[in-house]
Amino acid sequence: MGSDSFFQTDYAPPTAFYFSVKFDGFSEMDASFQEVSGLKVTLDTIPKKEGGDNNFVHHLPVQPKYENLVLKRCLVANSGLDDWCRKAIEDFKFSPKDITLSLLGNDGTPLASWRIMRAYPISWELGTLNSTSNQLAIESITLKYRQFKKYA
Repeated sequence: MGSDSFFQTDYAPPTAFYFSVKFDGFSEMDASFQEVSGLKVTLDTIPKKEGGDNNFVHHLPVQPKYENLVLKRCLVANSGLDDWCRKAIEDFKFSPKDITLSLLGNDGTPLASWRIMRAYPISWELGTLNSTSNQLAIESITLKYRQFKKYA
């Protein structure tokens, strides 16, 4: 089959548990999340009928649609990220931020990174409180964003 460089003998598939989230303008502690989901883009299409032939419909791509980004972490009191979310949700004062999400290798260097542009909070949620369990209080922050780009 093809070239030997195609088959890397020392390649180890990346794990999904070693990642970093960095908000422009916030400390690393503010961006210490245990779960990230919703990094997804799909292309919408519009149908266009074939001229003179009713048997075919072409689907032409139009603008991309980005899902909401959901970040989960242990509740952190008096954080800059918390203030940023509260200003948007409670005071309706928005200050979009750029975010870098990186999937890290064993040595902590990025294997892949995504730059998420112009994110702002649209939802904040406190997880279930239960007096019979010994779990951390988890907050979920949902962000809307303009777009993202992947960097290898």
